[in-house]
Amino acid sequence: MVQHQPVITIDVEDWIQSVLDREYPITEAGLRNMEGMLERLERLKLKATTFVLGKFAEAHPAMIRRLHEFGCEIASHGYGHVETFRQTPSEFRADVQRAKHLLEDITGAEVKGYRAPVFSIVRDSLWALRILAETGHRYDVSIFPIHHPRYGIPEWPTEPRCVLVDQEGRSILVFPNTTFPLFGRNWPIGGGGYFRLFPYGVSRFMMRERLKNSGYIFYCHPYEFNSHELDEVPVPMSLKVRLHQGLWRSRIPSRFERMVREFGGQTFDEMLNRNDLKLRTVHLKDYLPRIGGQSARDLHRAT
Repeated sequence: MVQHQPVITIDVEDWIQSVLDREYPITEAGLRNMEGMLERLERLKLKATTFVLGKFAEAHPAMIRRLHEFGCEIASHGYGHVETFRQTPSEFRADVQRAKHLLEDITGAEVKGYRAPVFSIVRDSLWALRILAETGHRYDVSIFPIHHPRYGIPEWPTEPRCVLVDQEGRSILVFPNTTFPLFGRNWPIGGGGYFRLFPYGVSRFMMRERLKNSGYIFYCHPYEFNSHELDEVPVPMSLKVRLHQGLWRSRIPSRFERMVREFGGQTFDEMLNRNDLKLRTVHLKDYLPRIGGQSARDLHRAT
């Protein structure tokens, strides 16, 4: 698949609630961060796919309507920002249905896409793909094909797939988050902390290479553009959290705008509407036995 522009995605959430305390109420700081993000998109004339957390939309529906009216695609980030692997299938179904219905009621438009909190569709929660298809989601962007202590399926294909999830023929398009092969393994390069920490020249080189092959999905959070946020958070945090979440945030705004001016950007909806998007079709049941076994390496090589 040759992709001429990166897909720009934004996870719309509130830092305290999503990172520190899932029970914390959505704050006004989260809204201010999103207002700054929307102003940036308007200035760049850039439409993005926004994976909106249900709790955020519930607290600030007017902002979600503004995003929709500007032309951003409204997709789902679930309702409560609880990792998929921490939920039972019935809890997950209730969470994604609640978020999807809420976002559709706010915008009047169909919600097609989903991204799990913390990329949390992993080996033990691949059942989530079947539930997403059953609940009317057309595509998923939750899987990171990397080694990571919190998430990732390192043997998962690095290119998009159309995954058949049951014998009735239901399917979902799975777009793995972007990686770059180096030293025999995949390295995450698609955004977030990786975009902060890598030199921009390295990110630009890897983006060009991935656009020629499996495409490039960029992700970010509105709070990453606020370099002062952690100084204003009214709850204590460790030095480790402060460094992990805040180091070099000041680099993000200028790097993001430079990236958009050099490469442009599109939404998932725009990419899916292209006539030349052709993905290999596989069955979910064929993936499950392979993950973690000898044939998992065969699957990885086949990508």
